[in-house]
Formats: sequence, structure tokens, C-alpha cells
Amino acid sequence: MNSVRKTGWCWVPSLYLYQGIPYSIVMTTSSLIYAKMGVDNTLMALGTSLLYLPWTWKLLWSPIVDTIGTKRQWVVCMQVFVALVFGCVGLTLGMENFFAVSLGLFMLAALGSASHDIACDGFYMLALPWREQNYYVGVRSTFYKIAMFTAMGVLPIVAYKYGEESGGTEAGGWCVSMGALSVVMLVLALWNMWAMPHVEDEEKQKWEGFGVYWEVIKSFFSKPGVVYAVLFMFVYRLGEAQLAKMATPFLVGERESGGLGMSTVDYGLAYGTGGIIALTIGGLLGGWVAAKYGLRKVIWYMVAAMNVPNVVYVLLAHYQPEGTSWTIYVSIVAEQFGYGLGFTAYMLYLLKYVGDSKYKTAEYALATTIMALGMMLPGMISGFMSNVLGYEKFFVYVLVCCLPGVLLVPKLRLE
Repeated sequence: MNSVRKTGWCWVPSLYLYQGIPYSIVMTTSSLIYAKMGVDNTLMALGTSLLYLPWTWKLLWSPIVDTIGTKRQWVVCMQVFVALVFGCVGLTLGMENFFAVSLGLFMLAALGSASHDIACDGFYMLALPWREQNYYVGVRSTFYKIAMFTAMGVLPIVAYKYGEESGGTEAGGWCVSMGALSVVMLVLALWNMWAMPHVEDEEKQKWEGFGVYWEVIKSFFSKPGVVYAVLFMFVYRLGEAQLAKMATPFLVGERESGGLGMSTVDYGLAYGTGGIIALTIGGLLGGWVAAKYGLRKVIWYMVAAMNVPNVVYVLLAHYQPEGTSWTIYVSIVAEQFGYGLGFTAYMLYLLKYVGDSKYKTAEYALATTIMALGMMLPGMISGFMSNVLGYEKFFVYVLVCCLPGVLLVPKLRLE
């Protein structure tokens, strides 16, 4: 094993473990916290969807991260900042106006996390040669999924143990879990500060001017098939964006209001453990299949895997099995496995579209910005739609929303 690979094993796992935690907390666990603490679905969906904004604005400051200071400095500073913000979130959940205050703190965490993502991916491409980048792609993905398990599986279980199970309050349980998470993230930040190599010449890091923005935009939007590409980036997750936002309140919601009444610990085991394992396997399988046969040959199968399993939510809403029923676990595992396959196809297409551009880091940030908009805007109306339609009809509506992305697949340039 060469020295580069040894060095990579020191910091790649911990770097991408950290990268996955704040995104999962902000975009998924926050919905669980608010659902368990009685926030209305419409208000919850609107507020938490706005948390996507920093990821949709990444392009605005990605050149700043790229040219002012080093990416290593940005990574460490953002890691410490986000860890401290999450500790503050835990302290606010017992307040009377906890929703507004904690939502503001989550927005700060989202801003720090989006900045961290830019620096993290840039450092990865800078610190490792192309061959080594390929070697560690699976490692990145695996530890990112472990981070999702931490946020969606471990954290709810800790909150339940120190809240409901011990006779405490819901807010108290989440306060303990967020505080513990903050400490873990600070430890990870200290480790990364020690483990990440110094690979940048700090004397050459300076602002290169605003002309780079125009160059990035011109390069991105002058590629062949750009219209269909941008539409696909935006609408491919139209259904999933709304399903992901309302799945949590549906699973843990009161049965009288159409939910399944799962406890926090059942949710953590089903969605945050079984679901994340299935998502990981689906993602790894999708990457292997696409590498073996080529994206063009398998994309239809992967798109079908992304959308067809959403039917399970229609069935769950119709039959309303008990919150501890094995059918819920199987349904979540099936849907998340399919999502892992389908999302892999989506990410591979983004990489394929950007290609080997001179500004590929910034162009990829622009592509993920369009992706984030495609998640944020539909998510903002998902709570309203579920209240108007009821859960069963809402999930049928989600299936219909999957169609635009499917219809655009034949228009994509996949040569």
C-alpha cells in the first residue's frame, strides 16, 4: 500500500462521515424533531424546505472558497462551527418559541455545511490523484451512509432513551442527543485537523476576480443538450422531494390523522437503520452495475427502481398497519433500496454532464444547486398538499410527480 493510500485512509473516512451528518440532521432529522414535538405539517414542511437554500446558493460563494484561504482551513473551520451550532440547537428545544429559534440555528448549520461540502470535495480532488480518487469513491459513499445512519437511526434512539423511556420530556431527549452529537462532531473536527495533509500552497491562495463566474456559467450552459439536461436535473426528484419531506410525519403521526403511529425508537430502527442499510446496498449495487454495463444500458432499470417502490406508501396509507408491523419495515427497506439505485443513476449523470471541464468543481456545484432547487421548491408545498389530499391521495399524487423525470430520460445525451 502506497503512502498516498495510507494517508487517504487516515482522513477520507472521517471527512465524509462528517460531511454526511449535518446534511442528514438538517434535511431529515429536523422533520422528525418537529413532527414529534407537534409542529403542524404545513409549517414544518415549509420551514425545513427553506433549509435547502444554502445548498441552492453554493455557486455564489464556491469561487471564494476555492481561492481565499486553503480548502483545508475551510473544512476545519466549518466543522467546528457546525458542531457548535448543533449544540445550541439542543439548548433551544425546551423554549416556548423553539420552532423559530431552532429553525434559524438549523439554517446557520446548513450554511456551514454547504460551505464545508464545497471545500471538502475540492480538497479530495486536490489531495488525491485521479486514480486514487476512484479508489476511494466507495469509501466516501460508505461513510456518508454511516453518517445518515447516525443522524436517522442512532440520534432518534438516544432521544427516545433519554426522553420518553426515562420519563422525561420529548424536548429533553432531543437536547441530550443533540448535545452528544455536538461533542462527537468536535472530536471528528479535531481528528481531521490532525489527519488531513497539507497539500496547498497558502501563498498562492488569492481572489481571482468575478470573471470566473461568467466562465463557469458559459461553460455549463454551452454543453450539448443543456435544456433537457437542466430540466432533468430539476424534475427528476420531483416526487421523491415531496415523499422524503412527508414520510417522517406520516410514519410517526397519530393514527387518527392517517399516520402509522410509530414510536421514535421504531422509526429509528426501521427508517434510520434498515432503510439506511438498504439505501447503502442499493447505491453500491447501482454503482457496480453502471460501471459494468454503462449508464446508457441500465438507466431505465435504475429510474424504475427509483420510482416504482413509492407505491408502498400508498398501500401503507390505505391499510395503516400497526406501527410495529413487519410490513412497514419491509416497505421502507424496499423503497430505500430502490432509491439508492435510482439516485446513483442521477449522480452519475451529473458527473457525466460536467465531464472534464476546466471548471468542473464549480460546474458540479452548479449542477447540485439545480438539484437542490428541485428538492427545496416541491418540498415547500408538500405539507400543504398532504393536508389537502390526506396521506393516501398525497402518495398517489407523488407517483404522478415522478412522471416528468421519467419522460425526460430519452432526451438525455448518454453517449
